[in-house]
Amino acid sequence: MSTYSERFTWDAVHWGTHCVDCYPGGCPMRVFVKDGVVVREEPSGTLPVIDPAVPDYNPMGCMQGASWSRSLNGPDRVQYPMKRAGKRGEGKWERISWDRALSEIGDALVDAIESHGPRSIVREGTPEAVVGGPTARFFGIVGGRTMDLNAVISDFNSGVYASFGKSHVEGSADDWFHSELLVIWNSNPVYTRIPFYHFFSEARYNGAEIINVSPDVNASHTHADYQVNLEGATDAAFGLSLVQVMFAEDIAAWDFMREQTDMPLLVRTDNYRYLRQVDVEGQGREDQLYHWLPGKGLVAADRANLKLNGAKVALEGRFEVRLHDGRTVSVEPVCALLRRKLDESYTPEKQQAITGVHPETVRMVARKIATRKTNIFLGMNACKMYHGDLIERTMCLVLAASGNWGKRGTGLRTWAAGLLDGAQIAMNKRGPGAQAAEAVIAGRDGILAKLKQFDPSLVNDELAMWELTKGRRGILGMLDERTGDDVPAEANTPPVFWWYNQMGYGERWNNPEWSDSSMVRTFDEYMAAAIKEGWWDGLDHPRKEETPQVYIECGGNMIRRTRGGKKAAAGLWSKLKTVIAIDFKLNITSQNADYFLPAAQHYEKIAFSIPGPFVANLTLGDQVVAPAGESRNEWEIFLAILGSMAERAKARGLESFALPDGTQVRYDQLVAGYTMGGYYKDQEVVADEQIRDSVLAGTLPEGTTLASLRDSGFKRFTSMGMSPAMLGQTTDLKADDVITPFTGHVERGDPFPTYCRRAQFYIDHEWFLEAGEEFPTYKPNPTMGGQYPLGMSSGHNRWSVHSMNHFNEVVLGTHRGSPNVMVNSRDAAARGVKDDDLVRIFNDVSEFHARVKVAPNVKPGQIISYNGWEPLQYANWSGANEIEPGMVKWLALSGGYGHLKYNALNWQPAPADRWVRCDFELAEG
Repeated sequence: MSTYSERFTWDAVHWGTHCVDCYPGGCPMRVFVKDGVVVREEPSGTLPVIDPAVPDYNPMGCMQGASWSRSLNGPDRVQYPMKRAGKRGEGKWERISWDRALSEIGDALVDAIESHGPRSIVREGTPEAVVGGPTARFFGIVGGRTMDLNAVISDFNSGVYASFGKSHVEGSADDWFHSELLVIWNSNPVYTRIPFYHFFSEARYNGAEIINVSPDVNASHTHADYQVNLEGATDAAFGLSLVQVMFAEDIAAWDFMREQTDMPLLVRTDNYRYLRQVDVEGQGREDQLYHWLPGKGLVAADRANLKLNGAKVALEGRFEVRLHDGRTVSVEPVCALLRRKLDESYTPEKQQAITGVHPETVRMVARKIATRKTNIFLGMNACKMYHGDLIERTMCLVLAASGNWGKRGTGLRTWAAGLLDGAQIAMNKRGPGAQAAEAVIAGRDGILAKLKQFDPSLVNDELAMWELTKGRRGILGMLDERTGDDVPAEANTPPVFWWYNQMGYGERWNNPEWSDSSMVRTFDEYMAAAIKEGWWDGLDHPRKEETPQVYIECGGNMIRRTRGGKKAAAGLWSKLKTVIAIDFKLNITSQNADYFLPAAQHYEKIAFSIPGPFVANLTLGDQVVAPAGESRNEWEIFLAILGSMAERAKARGLESFALPDGTQVRYDQLVAGYTMGGYYKDQEVVADEQIRDSVLAGTLPEGTTLASLRDSGFKRFTSMGMSPAMLGQTTDLKADDVITPFTGHVERGDPFPTYCRRAQFYIDHEWFLEAGEEFPTYKPNPTMGGQYPLGMSSGHNRWSVHSMNHFNEVVLGTHRGSPNVMVNSRDAAARGVKDDDLVRIFNDVSEFHARVKVAPNVKPGQIISYNGWEPLQYANWSGANEIEPGMVKWLALSGGYGHLKYNALNWQPAPADRWVRCDFELAEG
């Protein structure tokens, strides 16, 4: 624009948003177009009031969103297909036509299927809906293998899952306003929740206090009332001490724990296993457990409802029980065992030696939590620590002891996506229209009804759906006699076997110096035992002999994200015949690909933000301009690839191929399968069908269509719907109220999907007992990376959604312009390093170089490298992930126990990248 005023003229204004994993995102934007070009965007500020007594969501936005259009033609944007012209990673490319790219890629995919089977076509999952939908449909059609995204991105909250039987716990952001105490713990919402942080401030105006718990004094301390600094990765000791104070001072929520948790369940003192029905009667359910009711004695713990109706089942005491074989054993409630453990190891004075937190600070925090509606703001940091499961289990225990879930302003939050049920229905039905969608819903309801009939303890859809998602690791497996190698390889698998068998992580995971010292076996031995037990039947793929042939990256950046970076990926890359990158920009992964296919950017295609209860709106990201250059949206790209596969197969006289279960797939039907016989001809039809099917499912208001969304920009959902994650919120979505998870557990007594049907803090699985982790406990962080004096921590940065915005000229102007690490001033002085010096950060794994920010708010012995810098911004294209060994905790391989069974996005090993040991020095030159 030649003048300032011309920047504020436009031809048209549209609704848009940015459908990326800035979870939850969904900020409604007004996008201004002139002469076919996006000239600017701004937050709409039009979100309605939900409850007049609660602040609304406005304005919703951040600097990345407000400058997104600058990325449409940024320096990293590529607008045409390319083929590698040199070695992978050499940066030499040849521009080619779409016809040539599609023909050669079609041949590569057919070659892979014919030589190694369809499962040799692989990808890692992505959370972006606009990318994940077409990619998943393509992989479903061709029979490729997808790695579970929650482990790939290390966002699996394993400790929350172990405690509640579900990891996706989320309410609406405006519910924070009801909190009386907000505990920011392993999070930094000033950076990571920019559009929503105002609810924290408004809660303070409403009388709430904020406690920030972190090793460093991060940006979120600015508006906190108390800052609690503790040694890195010692959070479990701090949390257990909070519970010890609540118990010792008799301020715990005893009746809440009686109903909601396993605290009154009886444990045998001879073997420290739960007292079970098979122990008492010699038959019956292995998971039927017991309470002790004074005056009555032994009573079965109700698996169908948590309400005790005033019964004061025992939390303390030792009792004698006669077993079915005539023997007598002593039993104690879980609570009694826990109290003893806490008193022995986790008094405020004893935890100080571990955490560095003063005992009186512990007592103050414990008393506040126990007497106020408390919300623990848990981010995605603890789940990336080696013993993050213990930290999260402890946080859940703190909430249990204080009675803090299922009521407004209480609980904790992880992440949860759902509500747009039509997205799944539309992709699973066999024909267009409402009747086909109704058939999908009826089929789902029929399966749940059969599961409930088989197991009457599945008293609601949540329990039945979680059972269904376990696949053959649940009831469905009991009905299938196949075991071991007779079980066909599943298409969606936990990536632990991908890393172990194809990427060489086994050598790292078997390194005792980098592992938990309490392991009594090698990682190989635990892996072999888990497979032998059949806990991972059908999932233990790809095996060593199942060499992947084609890797497709769409919606991710595998080499930047993978712990170990280029070095970890090198072994895999040497096996891959073809690597295909589909993206709108060049990054480290696409620079190491064989083909680059240009994807449409946001504003150039139709998309929806990640829907979920955090905002509870379906927000439209509309196509407002044509894709730049030769770019195409992902739906069109995969459709074209399938057409090419059919053509290349026909030219070679090939008719069909077999999936692992024996199903024959015809090459000439690939396009028809993808488009539902030609009905899903383009993104417009797909998006509209997903909306209409959501209306049919009851999650969107009647009359909602793509056309109506183009008028309104967003629409509030009307119910939680039928997806597992949304059923797991165990709450209702109302038009005029906040969303608080777990209200159904507290108000109705709905059971949890855990082994014991309660929030479970005592896990008597043999591996947990062997590890000393039957209860939440503190364990030192392993020396991952070697014996070095510093621990590297991280977190999402404030300048970019992962690496997507780091070449945006506006964003570059808000920081120093290049990747940096933060270190304490004393640590810097000891190494002769000054602010902005280039330093080398290193350990036994590898090294990387970055500018240093010397800052006294960083804890001595800590180095902070915020997540998301694009490796292309570093020397030698080596980012901070190069020094991360990617250790996984062996205990996550356990199974065969209630909820400790894999289902999509849950219960699986995920790599740790927090508190990796390292050091730094002034870089040469």
